[in-house]
Amino acid sequence: MRAIIKRSKVGGKVRAPPSKSQAIRLIFYSLLSKVEIEDMPDSEDIKDAIDAVTALGVKMEGRELIPPPSPYVKENYVKFRGSATTLRFFIPIVASIGGEIVIDADYPLRDRPIRRIVEALSTKGVSFSSHSLPVKLSGKIKDDIVEIPGDESSQYVSGLIYGMIMKGGGKIIIKPPVSSSSYIKMTASLLKNFGGKVDFQGNVISVERGKDMIPFKGKVPGDYALSSFYAISSIITGGRLKITGLDVPEDYFGDHSIVEIFRNMGVTSQWEDNSWNVEQGELRGIKVNVDDAPDLAVSISALATAVPSLTIIEGVERLKIKESDRISTIITTVKAFGGDAHYDKGKIEIVGGKIKEGFISCPSDHRIAMMAGALATYDGGVVDNACCVNKSNPRFWKDLASLGAKVSLVG
Repeated sequence: MRAIIKRSKVGGKVRAPPSKSQAIRLIFYSLLSKVEIEDMPDSEDIKDAIDAVTALGVKMEGRELIPPPSPYVKENYVKFRGSATTLRFFIPIVASIGGEIVIDADYPLRDRPIRRIVEALSTKGVSFSSHSLPVKLSGKIKDDIVEIPGDESSQYVSGLIYGMIMKGGGKIIIKPPVSSSSYIKMTASLLKNFGGKVDFQGNVISVERGKDMIPFKGKVPGDYALSSFYAISSIITGGRLKITGLDVPEDYFGDHSIVEIFRNMGVTSQWEDNSWNVEQGELRGIKVNVDDAPDLAVSISALATAVPSLTIIEGVERLKIKESDRISTIITTVKAFGGDAHYDKGKIEIVGGKIKEGFISCPSDHRIAMMAGALATYDGGVVDNACCVNKSNPRFWKDLASLGAKVSLVG
């Protein structure tokens, strides 16, 4: 599918798309207690997460996810679409439960690394047929302490937290650097709210299962990072936008920090009453480190394309192993829409200015498609493979059009 966007003025009011990160964590929580999600997202990543827990004994009845008396490996084979989060939660959870299963995925997820978790668990009673997908996992973690490097993905750590709670408790030691720590904190916060005991100090996480794990019934909070692409469209085209359904920003650096980052870039940007309000201001470049929330690099780069001064984004090394090599695809997209960008010594440097009409053939990376779609609202553009937004936000093009963007979907 191709999205053809013409010069537009974007503004109005829109509900934030549900947080993919929170939704996946809630779905995996159904291994511990009943979960009823009132607004279950329809994205491909969410379907992967549901497939993961049903393969471990969870029953889905309507919008309810009902845990088994004790999780077990129900299926001997599972194939995910493209959710790296689901894959990286699933491996340590299965290893904690114990059993045998073959895990596979579609491309490009099949090419994503899993070496760190394989190496960490191979000394703990779990065997793996390879260091990449497809992989056969068999055995069970025999120790209450697992040590894992933190440089590949924090999602393994989150999966281990769930696994340790299922085992009754344990300790996770993260070999520095502790990257994407905001997502570990998100997992810890969710499980503590439901009765688990998770203590995250420095690079050590101590986990205990609570006596009673509280069932969940409610809506998924809005996603700040996904919402930022609506905000960018409005900012660069001179509109005013209110994005509703966003929880109070946490006090640690995370996806919600985009509100403050955009404010630092000169945008009138504020959170109030579960809404994020944005309006164009005098834009300026900034220097920011996104190591704790690397997905924000795409959003910051998009806005930086409209900024005539230098923006420096540090902490981007792990962008190379996302849905695409995002260092490369961010730079390509910035240049396609008239900005200048390059990578140097662990950082992306961008000097933008007047955005021009651009064309992007999206490399099956949902955030790059949304970045290009947002930039195209200024002076037009084309996004090939536009359907890749279905991975996280199937509503993206429809929402953008409802805010005034002139979007045509072809094919």
